[in-house]
Amino acid sequence: MADSGRFYQAEKQLAGTHLALHWKGRVRYIVPRKLAGQQACWRVFQPGRLGIPMRAMALLPRLSGATGCVESENLALIRESIGKEAGLSSSRAGAPGPWYKETILFLDQRDEPLYLVKAGAGEEVDALLQNEANWLRFLRDQPSLVGHIPELVTHRSGSDLCFVGQRVVSGNIDFRLRESHFDFLRKLQESSLKTMRYEDSRLYRNLSLRMNGLSGKLTPAWSTRLEVGLGRIKSSLSGASIQFVTAHNDFNPWNVRLERGVAKVFDWEYADAEQPPLFDPLHFVLMPMALSSQPTNKMVQRIHETLKLCIHSLAKESSYQAETQVLAYLMHLCTLYLWGAGGASGSNVLTSYAHVIDQMNPV
Repeated sequence: MADSGRFYQAEKQLAGTHLALHWKGRVRYIVPRKLAGQQACWRVFQPGRLGIPMRAMALLPRLSGATGCVESENLALIRESIGKEAGLSSSRAGAPGPWYKETILFLDQRDEPLYLVKAGAGEEVDALLQNEANWLRFLRDQPSLVGHIPELVTHRSGSDLCFVGQRVVSGNIDFRLRESHFDFLRKLQESSLKTMRYEDSRLYRNLSLRMNGLSGKLTPAWSTRLEVGLGRIKSSLSGASIQFVTAHNDFNPWNVRLERGVAKVFDWEYADAEQPPLFDPLHFVLMPMALSSQPTNKMVQRIHETLKLCIHSLAKESSYQAETQVLAYLMHLCTLYLWGAGGASGSNVLTSYAHVIDQMNPV
């Protein structure tokens, strides 16, 4: 029997209520046998190109190597927390690593999307989901943002099992940074604007904490790259009173749905206060390019295009020291990834961002 994750239990052969769909050696999705449940799963998760083989595997399980499974006791605990209204479930596996989580979709009794639950185990995951639950509660209380933020349904903290559940948001993914995205960002930034010194900000404290944690774990190239970059940021920003805002910190196309001109934004686990205003729009355009290993010159060109767009679409002060904000974003993202990976630097994102840093900020 193949492994079916923390929330489903593998069954012999193709027995069970669900199908575990494998890709490149691990389970990527678990879907119900019922066709309507599978269709709702693909509609919500929107797996892109991977959706083609996943759909085929679910429709032809005996030929595709799919395995059978049933819901586990851990998933039963989530059901109990949500209530009786939750019907069929399906699951998407997250990326391997210390922050590994599974995203579980629950349908209503008509097989329509109802709730999304992110769940996992361990102190690192628990801290992320606690952060997300806190931000969902806080942001839903802001009158200007309530229409952009999903409703928090349930939250459980604990290193053995933790989860956060929210209502599914509707709408479409758009990979272009549009006025709808900027409308949301303006509201978020206006509601959280602070003026302070860089040295007093959470960004500075987080970067310092991560660098201390990475001491002795980095390659010489990465150690030099980060030390030089952080030194240049401090030299540019030290002593001046500058604007900081709340940032989503994982603001990318697949964490936003657009519906009738309104951006609905979820996955708030990395959100933080006292971040530079350009972090979110830069992440939106650069992360998809890094994941697909786009050429460095194209990424640098997109950075300059995005800065021009931000100058036009955000408050004038938001683009203060724009080039330094770009470098700060790159340092922030790279230290986060390196810190989470214990100093390992083999991911596509880190490789792509390293090339961008070296081209824009040569040592």
